[in-house]
Amino acid sequence: MQAANDDPQAPAAVPHARKNGILLWLAQYVSATGDALFIPCIGWLASAEDDGGLSVGVAVFVATVPHLLFGPLAGTLADRFDRRRLMILCDIGRFLLLVALAAYGLSAGHVPFGVLIGTAFLLAAMSAPFQAARDALIPELVTRESLPRWNALLQTSGHLALIQGLGLAGLLLWLMGQLGFGESDTERVLWVLGFDGLTFVISAVFLLGIRRRRAAPPKERPGLLADVTEGLTYARRDPVVGGLLLLTALNNFAIMGPAIVGAVLLVKDVFGEGASALHWFEGCMAVGMLIGALVLAQRGRNWPMGRVLFIGMVMDGLTYIPFLVIPSYGWGLVMIVAHGFFIPFIVVGRTSLAQLHVPDAKRGKVFALINVTVMGVTSLSALACGFLVVWLGPRALFGLAGVFGALSGLIGWRLLGARFDAVAKSTRDVSS
Repeated sequence: MQAANDDPQAPAAVPHARKNGILLWLAQYVSATGDALFIPCIGWLASAEDDGGLSVGVAVFVATVPHLLFGPLAGTLADRFDRRRLMILCDIGRFLLLVALAAYGLSAGHVPFGVLIGTAFLLAAMSAPFQAARDALIPELVTRESLPRWNALLQTSGHLALIQGLGLAGLLLWLMGQLGFGESDTERVLWVLGFDGLTFVISAVFLLGIRRRRAAPPKERPGLLADVTEGLTYARRDPVVGGLLLLTALNNFAIMGPAIVGAVLLVKDVFGEGASALHWFEGCMAVGMLIGALVLAQRGRNWPMGRVLFIGMVMDGLTYIPFLVIPSYGWGLVMIVAHGFFIPFIVVGRTSLAQLHVPDAKRGKVFALINVTVMGVTSLSALACGFLVVWLGPRALFGLAGVFGALSGLIGWRLLGARFDAVAKSTRDVSS
């Protein structure tokens, strides 16, 4: 009993656990819905530039690179300041940025590219601390034994928010078009961005309702550079962690640029559809992701996570190749659902391997490196695809990405499969 009373995560030490968990879930659900609205809108506005594909690539790069630049700093801020207040400040800042961008664009009749990418950069810079603070705040709000359930709920809600956000944007754009609201797709997209800003106000209101015990004074921590150096050294010396990071970088570089840059131009230039169709396209991918996540939750408990990861990578690539010949937008929706189905195989496989292998004291640093790798390489991939799509066109870009994405899984399977299969068997020795 004494140990339980002294444990800050013991059930009795966490007041209002259920209420706090629900409020945090609602806040991140609404906030994630807002995030889902943003990227396709930015891509569409950038596609209006004369060099279309290159501008989309640059815009998406700028909208994601702050996660690479400020990822470690975001984690440090989440550890050293009140996490709930930090999340609220991030929400308020994102609301002000989006409303200002929408108001400026609607009054001027267009959005200069510099203003667009500047806003995208600042918005992403505020999203990075929000995500880090959210993940770090959960243990303060709920009991230890309920952590897995709340983490699962937060992850599932991320897929649902993606579907809802993309579907909602598509519905709003379609309704405005049917009602004759706005003179162009660009004007309607700006109205959607203004609506997007309100999602962050709602998120902040939910966060204000959270009540928790007073946090203990923070312990002295090493500086940011020391934390980053320690994590990099561990990743460099540990073959499993290093392998996961390398595979993540290779697969994301091959796949993520076409998923963002290529999708905009495929829907707009190849299929001849409007802005709402782009959101439906991305929403169908999110539907596939949700189905894949549910299958893994129900059936994948005893599946070898290394093989789940490699199968996900191979199929992630192979499901891109049919876009070389898909004849219509409708068939594109079917194929993007199939592609989305295998994305959770990659995410769940990678996360589970890291959780099984990495000692508790180093997990935070390793997951920060994984997030930096995911977001940073996504930025570079989007930028590279902005150049490539000008020469290749969106269809060939998807085909090339599919080949290299599948190869990353096959090569990883050949070089690291046995090592990853051994992770579960050696978990106790590694953890000790």
